[in-house]
Amino acid sequence: MERLRTFIALPVPSELQHIMARTQSQLREAGADVKWETPDKFHITLKFLGDTEASVITQLQKDLLIPIGELRGFDVSYEGVGSFPNLMRPRVVWIGTKPNSELSRLQELVEQRCSVLGFPRDDRPFHAHVTLGRVKGNRGLDGLTARLKSVTFEPSIARCCEIHIMRSELKPTGSVYTLVKSIPLVP
Repeated sequence: MERLRTFIALPVPSELQHIMARTQSQLREAGADVKWETPDKFHITLKFLGDTEASVITQLQKDLLIPIGELRGFDVSYEGVGSFPNLMRPRVVWIGTKPNSELSRLQELVEQRCSVLGFPRDDRPFHAHVTLGRVKGNRGLDGLTARLKSVTFEPSIARCCEIHIMRSELKPTGSVYTLVKSIPLVP
């Protein structure tokens, strides 16, 4: 049976992708050894599923359609630049979001539906963010750390009106994302 590397995401609108890309460009100037994501791949991961049988993805689509479809759309405020695990040892560079009860509720609903289908719950607390890049080595880390402390991302608000089930294919040039299913929220 076919297995697909899959995740569930909150897409970032294209106009906001361009704004985030400008911040990413400022961080790139540090010359650090980072694999920077392309703006068209910017999203908030609600749940990473990994390699999943196609039949399970089909069932997940059905299981998410009604509860997600009953949620109202909501605004997400994207703000701040940061890194995991922290600014002094960056491994993942991101733009965060302001705490949001609707987003937390959406993520928890996704987590619950996935656990019913046998996906393990994430051990870490949910921290909504958009990954700008992943650090690959130590070159330029001091410069990147300095940039992370000085670069700002002015708060930008975007409407959340759908979630995406995405396929991620690993290629030598990087991952390629393909939309499997879009599930709308109530407008």
